[in-house]
Amino acid sequence: MLIYAVDLGTTNIKVVLFDERAQQLAVARDAMRYRRDGVYVEFDPEAVLASVLQLIAECARQAPGTDQDAHIVLTGQAEALVLADADGRPLAPGISWMDERSTIEADEIADRFGTDDAFAVTGQPESVATWPATKLRWFAAHRPELLVAARHVLMIKDFVLFRLTGRAVGEETTRGFTYLYDVPRRRYWDEMVEFCGIRPEMLPEVVPAGTTIGSVRDEILDQLPPATSYSVNVGALDHFCAMLGLSSYAAGAVSASAGTVLALSLIAPDWSFDPADRVSFHPGLRADETVLFTCADSGGVALEWFRESIAGGIPYDALERELRDRDHRGAPLFLPYLTGVNPPDFQPDARGAFLELQLRHDRIDLAYAVMEGVAHLLRRNIDALRGSGQAVEEIVSAGGGTASSFWNQLKADVCGVALRVPDEQEAACRGAAVLALVAAGALTSIDDTAALHAPSERVYRPRIDAALAARYDRFDTALTRLYPQ
Repeated sequence: MLIYAVDLGTTNIKVVLFDERAQQLAVARDAMRYRRDGVYVEFDPEAVLASVLQLIAECARQAPGTDQDAHIVLTGQAEALVLADADGRPLAPGISWMDERSTIEADEIADRFGTDDAFAVTGQPESVATWPATKLRWFAAHRPELLVAARHVLMIKDFVLFRLTGRAVGEETTRGFTYLYDVPRRRYWDEMVEFCGIRPEMLPEVVPAGTTIGSVRDEILDQLPPATSYSVNVGALDHFCAMLGLSSYAAGAVSASAGTVLALSLIAPDWSFDPADRVSFHPGLRADETVLFTCADSGGVALEWFRESIAGGIPYDALERELRDRDHRGAPLFLPYLTGVNPPDFQPDARGAFLELQLRHDRIDLAYAVMEGVAHLLRRNIDALRGSGQAVEEIVSAGGGTASSFWNQLKADVCGVALRVPDEQEAACRGAAVLALVAAGALTSIDDTAALHAPSERVYRPRIDAALAARYDRFDTALTRLYPQ
């Protein structure tokens, strides 16, 4: 049995080939390409499909002996929008979640439904241009002929599933990212659907995460490498698949990405909605499960900005060595609000800032401040999860930032929580493969992973440091004084 796990990422499209023990056999990737024009960020859905098929073929070339039962499972980004005809052919370029053409429409939705009332339904604290609902409202105002012609309103993963199988299917963990879905009731939100100018029958059928929806269409089968059979599985959202791939899909374990953004996910047992807890909530990988999700744009991008724009492109290994050789108790503080709004504070006017600067400080002091500032932001989100009644027993981290053992230890120390770093670079694809193995009967459940190949890991235990705690208190005070709630 072979699993082709497809990750439709924002930056890259990736296919990872696994065997029945979730052992990686091959990996291939291609860039996700965009056309940018001002606030418009578009892509070619057909090019995405072609890339997926080419990457599957490339994985088969890397790994001999692929002529056996094969399963294709999808994970990846959620919000990218595709309008398609009855055969699943795009009627216009796809629209990325990064596209900001619909900011006015997002405000119209907030005015019509109320931010807090919509939060209770959609699981999203704010109405923003990211959500497909706002783009549909934009089409209704600016390109109504496309909505009249369209037969299917799909997100990018839905589009690829449709073209592979001929079925218009939407997987449940991604529905909350449409702003069209009633998460508590597990159904589309009829009032929002009508307000956005579409018909209910245009939306795909919703199925649980990890559902196998059928075999590959003949016209697609001819473009795939030989196999005894092919089936297609809907998989799940990339963040939730990564939790499963890192063995952090469990109560008390916060999955924290250490990539460009700082995204946190946590299963919430016995959860109930409270509008004061500004954390988005979504269907989980199993029935009746709720996963809390929050994402701060000012994650690893803050360090990359500093390293490239301020520190002269200092190599990461050189930076790591210098950080280890210095006492940082006198370093400046950094507010990592380079992108403005970051949970849990949601301060639209917040900006990045260095504080307590002195003439003696150099680029290493400032680099430390940036890394510590991101750790402070992580702690604020951990504290917010605890404040909403969730237990946090460990942080499980993945992404490029975990290559820095110095930063890993700093995050553990600042948060006062053990931080676990599995040696798994393809966590989302591995989690998607586990879902496919369960659906194929190779595993009894997503908890039945004892027989699977397990990645090694490093664990960073928190150290008690009064000076570090005092620095966080000064960070908190400065943020509150500069940007009061």
